[in-house]
Amino acid sequence: MDNITIAPICGLCAGCKNAIKCATDAIKKNSNVFLFKEIVHNENVNSHLKSLGIGIKHSLDEFNLGDTIIIRAHGEPPETYEYLNRHNISYIDCTCVNVKQIHDFVNKYSANGFTNIIIGKYGRNNSKMHPEIAGTIGWSKTPVILIETEEDCEKLRDAKNQKFYLTCQTTFNENNAKNLIQKIELLLSKNNNELVVNFSVCGAGKAINLSSSELAKKVDLMLVVGSKTSSNTTELYNNLSKICKTIFIDNTENWKELVEKENITLTKEIKIGITAGASTDPEELKNLKNKIEGEICQTI
Repeated sequence: MDNITIAPICGLCAGCKNAIKCATDAIKKNSNVFLFKEIVHNENVNSHLKSLGIGIKHSLDEFNLGDTIIIRAHGEPPETYEYLNRHNISYIDCTCVNVKQIHDFVNKYSANGFTNIIIGKYGRNNSKMHPEIAGTIGWSKTPVILIETEEDCEKLRDAKNQKFYLTCQTTFNENNAKNLIQKIELLLSKNNNELVVNFSVCGAGKAINLSSSELAKKVDLMLVVGSKTSSNTTELYNNLSKICKTIFIDNTENWKELVEKENITLTKEIKIGITAGASTDPEELKNLKNKIEGEICQTI
């Protein structure tokens, strides 16, 4: 059905795909494979892995000798690796290459006398720190300054004669990050401060947003599939909502109920776009497309 389109670029990013592949490959060799925390913020992906026999544990002291641990793409602080090595517990490090590079730079610059500034969602308004931020903080040898909003930039107003290294959460909103960097650069340009900037927002999120935004301009309704606990998926939903009518589908089994709740009637004339953030399996989008097509065919 031509009037239902999946965005050309959407769904699992390379880092998440790699982590999932590592987990599914590992369970073929060892029955004691566990994720250290959810591999992605997506209930369906985690449930699928569970159905393969892959467990999820949230505390290091739950692991035992003989287990194989999957470290997710968000990354972990050094203490996690130290614990696993000390207890001779096998692990597969699936930290995203972009996140790992941030860890390396944060570690190196702090060792050379720089104060690290991290732009990202540290929970300023909801007390929920993004796991990537939590992992990155651990790699700094000195205290870190966390920036999420313009108000946070005031933490730097009185800085004098200091060296700063700035990096960004990979899934942070690109435009917001650029605005915050400009504000920080202005504040630190005074009082003889030095600032090194690493604009580390991931290109995958940008590509998904651009692809989805172009599709949103051509349809009557956009459906964003994924978990509301996913930072990048929520960001995608917020962006698309500014372009056209957009519905967050956090459970594809209840998609019809969510659409009807918005008083939308499905007809063969309505143009629908489907997309997802970097933590949703593309197969989920194909399945949803088939369900919607089937529903529309029944009403004709």
